[in-house]
Amino acid sequence: MIDPKKIVSEMTLREKIAQTFLQYYQGYDDLPQNLIELNKKNELGNLLFFSGANVRDLDQLHRMSINIQSHAKENRFNLPFLLTIDQEGGQLTAIHRGTTMFPGNMALGFANDETLAHKQGIHCGKELKYAGINICYAPVLDVSYDSKETPIVDNRMYSSKPEVVADMGSAYIKGLQNEGVAACGKHFPGMRLTQEDTHFKCDTHPGDMQRLIDVELAPYKKAIKEGLEVVMTHHGVFSALDSEYPASMSKKWYNYLREDMGFKGLTVTDDLIMGAVRSQYGDEDAVIIALAAGADLIMHTALSATYVDVIEKAVQAGRVTEERVTEAALKVLEYKAKFCTETPTEKQFVKKDGDELAYNIAKKSLIKYKGDNSLFPIQLKDSSQIGIIFGNPARLVMSDAINLYDPLSIRNTIVDRIGHKLVKEAFMPWRPTHMEQVSVGDIAFITDVTIFTTVNAYCNPEQIETLKYTREICPNKIIIGVATRSPKDAELLAEYCDAVIVTGGLSQVSLDALVDSIFKNGDFDINPAKTI
Repeated sequence: MIDPKKIVSEMTLREKIAQTFLQYYQGYDDLPQNLIELNKKNELGNLLFFSGANVRDLDQLHRMSINIQSHAKENRFNLPFLLTIDQEGGQLTAIHRGTTMFPGNMALGFANDETLAHKQGIHCGKELKYAGINICYAPVLDVSYDSKETPIVDNRMYSSKPEVVADMGSAYIKGLQNEGVAACGKHFPGMRLTQEDTHFKCDTHPGDMQRLIDVELAPYKKAIKEGLEVVMTHHGVFSALDSEYPASMSKKWYNYLREDMGFKGLTVTDDLIMGAVRSQYGDEDAVIIALAAGADLIMHTALSATYVDVIEKAVQAGRVTEERVTEAALKVLEYKAKFCTETPTEKQFVKKDGDELAYNIAKKSLIKYKGDNSLFPIQLKDSSQIGIIFGNPARLVMSDAINLYDPLSIRNTIVDRIGHKLVKEAFMPWRPTHMEQVSVGDIAFITDVTIFTTVNAYCNPEQIETLKYTREICPNKIIIGVATRSPKDAELLAEYCDAVIVTGGLSQVSLDALVDSIFKNGDFDINPAKTI
């Protein structure tokens, strides 16, 4: 039994500091020796897992988590560790073998079904509980903007409508936390009204406070009211409240979150190694400022060996008060008491049920932006040839983990789902050269029906040039356009395609639903307004 107040009262300053940090390492079986030694010194607090660095599959992570928690008996308070991970679903699914691969947040936003969102949260919670995870860095509560000024870059956001983000996020949170895993809403107070990626450069939000309250903060308001346990702060500057510091390092924003929005839970920074912070503050100043500002849990994947030393010196220099360290450590201990329960020895879920749920979400999310109802399902003869011009389904932004997954192929999906084998597939680069355009265009020329997919063609116009060329050489053949990342692509595809479909994400289950709808049942949502 963890008694947070008693333990924190007995801790040294260094021991309290250690509780406010997420350690990072590379390994798949147990803690590395340096972290084992830190734990014996009572200076190991919590851990951050990444897909490539720590995860091979669900069962491996289950075994490693049990091994890690066995070291709790080696520190003087017998404290377990908060084990944390990004398991958003879709393009960022850290545990991708042995778990259900959901189609992603935007697909769920298109489905706009709170029951499905809640069920996804429950299923993910059961998987993560078996994996030994205590905090999941999900859901993304950012509001997307698919406009000329700010097109959608990826599919991590539920919607451009704050109410949809609030509904889907809150339903998912309830499901996840119902299974004893803390949900983490991110990236407070909102992310990407601009095109900047904070992995590389600071994002500055131009809106006033009323705009933030009406839009970006609305999903957090509902989630907090309904019990959100953890909030991750964003490395963007929101001048409406603080024009100097990014929110992740801003005392004004931490105070606003707690005092104005009533959040009583745990706050965690996004990784302070990101370019938005590191380029301006370096490593040591970043963690000092963030902790002093009000962050309870600090993420910085380059300071594993020196964090405690850095903060101890900062306390001695008066840059961080011991009271602030104690406050943060106490909050972390309270969360350990609440969420560090014994890892189940057996799975409490059936993967097949999760896979069926994922398919239902993917199916409901498909939007027919253009296309006559009589076109679908497309009737194939045994001799019919299908062509696939597949926009490269690889890692596009830093938040992708898609390159770690099993390879995607629409051809193989068609063969598996409908048994038709006369399928030719070519992968199109994001910015194809003239000869690459001619090469993939040949696929359409030799086939009867072509599926042409894009990856953010709104900023990669060579993809639409390829489509235009393809239409010119195939004026009378059926071409079906599919926007797999930004829905903004739909309007660009429409001019040259007989039908246009928006998937809300690029995952195998989305391809399964896509192929079934095109060739088997013709079942699409026909509301194009949902895409913008």
